[in-house]
Amino acid sequence: MQEAFEYLEAGQGPTVLLLHGLFGGPDNWASCIPTLAQDFHVLAPKFPLDGSVPISSLQPLTEFVKEFLDYKGVEQAALCGNSLGGQVALDFCLKYPHRVTKLILAGSAGLYERHLSDGALPKPNKEFIREQAQKIFFDKRHISEDLIEQVYQQLQDRQYVRFLIRVAKVTRDYRMDDELAKVKVPTLLIWGAQDEVTPPSVAYQFQQHLPNAQLVFFDRCGHAPPIEHPERFSQTVREFLMAAVA
Repeated sequence: MQEAFEYLEAGQGPTVLLLHGLFGGPDNWASCIPTLAQDFHVLAPKFPLDGSVPISSLQPLTEFVKEFLDYKGVEQAALCGNSLGGQVALDFCLKYPHRVTKLILAGSAGLYERHLSDGALPKPNKEFIREQAQKIFFDKRHISEDLIEQVYQQLQDRQYVRFLIRVAKVTRDYRMDDELAKVKVPTLLIWGAQDEVTPPSVAYQFQQHLPNAQLVFFDRCGHAPPIEHPERFSQTVREFLMAAVA
C-alpha cells in the first residue's frame, strides 16, 4: 500500500479520475479541473514515477490506481488518461471492469508510441530536451525555459533516466490490440490532430478495436490536449460524462 498519496481534488458528485503521462503530474489537469468539478468529484493523483517503486510491467501502476481509489473510498469512477495514463486506465478497466463507468483516452499509449531516443540513454542537454518537447506540443509557447530546466535537472540523475527508459519500454512492449475488444464501457477518444507521439492513425486504430468508442480530434493540438486546449477538453469530457448511456 502506498504510504502517502499526492493528488489534486475538487468538486462533488460521481468521481472522475485523471491520470497523467510519464513526464507529467497532477498539475497537467489544473486548468481542466474547475469545469469538471462543477458536476463531478475530480481526483488527479501523482503516479509513483520517481524511481522509488520498481516497475517491470504496468501492474504496479494499475495497482496504484486501485489502492488510491480504495484510499479515497471510491468504488466506481470514470477514468481519464493522457499518454501513459491512458494505457494504465485501459489496463485498470480490463482488470477491474466493475469499477469503471466510462473511459476517456487522450493520446493514449497501448498500441503505438514514439519514444524518446528509441530506448537509448539520451544525452542530458537542453537542446535534446527542447527537440523532444517540440514533438509533444503543437503550440510551442508551452515549451518554457522553466520546463526545459526542470527536465534537464531530472535527467542529470542517470539512475532515474534508466528508470524512465524501463517504464517507456514497458508501455511499448505491452501491445493491447487483442485485449481492447474486452473494454465494454463507453469510451471517448480525444486526440490532437498534430500529435507526433501517438499520431492520428493510432486514434483510428483505438476506435476500430474498442467496441463502444467515439473519436474527437482537436486541431492545432499535439500529444497533450488537456494542456493545450483545457477549456475545450474539459467541456468535451463533461458532456460525454453527463450523457446518458444508451
